[in-house]
Amino acid sequence: MNSHDAVFLDTSGWIASLDTDDRWHARAVEEYGRLGASGRPFVTTDWVIAETGNGLARVKVRRRFPDAVKRFFASPNCRLIRVDEKLFHEALELYRRSDDKSWGLVDCASFIVMRQECILDAFTTDQHYQQAGFRPLLAAKPR
Repeated sequence: MNSHDAVFLDTSGWIASLDTDDRWHARAVEEYGRLGASGRPFVTTDWVIAETGNGLARVKVRRRFPDAVKRFFASPNCRLIRVDEKLFHEALELYRRSDDKSWGLVDCASFIVMRQECILDAFTTDQHYQQAGFRPLLAAKPR
C-alpha cells in the first residue's frame, strides 16, 4: 500500500457517508465511491473509529456503523493504525502546543499519523485539517 496515495478517513467523513440525515451525505457517498473506484488506499485510527461509533450512536443510524467497520477491516485496501502510548503522548503534545486552535485530541493524533504516513488527503468535512496543512476532500459546500 502506497501511503502517498492514501486517504485518511476522518470521523466527519464516515458519519456523513453513513447518516442519511447528514447535510454532507450525498457528497460523501459520491466521493467515497469515487475514491474506492480509484483504488486509493484508506487509512484511519482506532480513535477515529471509536469517535465515529459515538457519533452514530443514535438509534436511527447506529446499525450502519458495525457493518461499515467490518467492511473496512475486510478490505485489503484499508489500514488501521492503533494509537499506542507513543502516539498518544505525541498527540497530547500537539494538543498542548495548539492552544490557538480548537483541534481535538483525536484530530491531533490524526494529523500526526497523516504526517508520519505522508498522507495529504482526508475524507472529512472538518476544516481543522486544512488549518493543519492537509486537504479536506469534503470541505466545499455540500450539495
